[in-house]
Amino acid sequence: MKNKNCLNCGEELINKYCSHCGQKSDTHRITFKNFIFHDVLHGTFHIDKGILFTAKQALIRPGKAALDYISGKRKPYYNVFLLILLTIGLMLFLRHYYSEIMIEQGRAYVKGTRGLNEASQKMDYIFSQKNKIVIFLFVPFAALNSYVLFRRKQLNLSEHTIIAGMILLGILLFSTFGNAIFYLNLFIDFSSTVTDLVSTTIISLIFLYIIYGYFNAFGNNYSRLGFSYRILLFFLLLFAEVIILLLITIGIVTNWEFGAIKLTPFN
Repeated sequence: MKNKNCLNCGEELINKYCSHCGQKSDTHRITFKNFIFHDVLHGTFHIDKGILFTAKQALIRPGKAALDYISGKRKPYYNVFLLILLTIGLMLFLRHYYSEIMIEQGRAYVKGTRGLNEASQKMDYIFSQKNKIVIFLFVPFAALNSYVLFRRKQLNLSEHTIIAGMILLGILLFSTFGNAIFYLNLFIDFSSTVTDLVSTTIISLIFLYIIYGYFNAFGNNYSRLGFSYRILLFFLLLFAEVIILLLITIGIVTNWEFGAIKLTPFN
């Protein structure tokens, strides 16, 4: 321990970390060597380790990982909601770049809003420019539904939000993987049957993953029958909430006239 007082807050140091602000006691002067080999490399690999660990946990044990986080085991985990944003960004980048290549190869066309009525253009704007918000809506809906249906665990709504966030992260990882698979189409021309098969498989895996995620979290608290009808109600509520929100949004963009409208969510 080189410093007697914390260089951040001035508190007297007695351990490797400041008891007041948590900064390390061996804070060093910035040199080129320390900057490259400690600050840059160590910081980068530390973040990567947390990201990879959290992604792995979200895929193989989402419910239990969320419960671990809720119980206080948080150091190994990267911020779930920040990782969700990063994954959404990667997924949308893969989609956009794939579309650009397909357009350059003449195998797709540029989607425009010409010919769409005003309400359809507004809906297109919501789905294309506010897609992160649309995707994130899974979290409050799923958290509210699980809070109502899975009461035996005695978790509060915020804790159910953590579980929903971990499961959303897994959903996005599956979706990102699905988008990456379609890059093979640039080298091996997929038939419509193969395209439909890949899309159906990814959607089915996501559906099964959501069931697994909640079973992983709450399966020990209910019988198989008890869990089965709860997860069925979970999906019914989720579907109803999406429909209600969609109808409200359409009502707003059409001034509650509900005329003709064309929906193209996420392109």
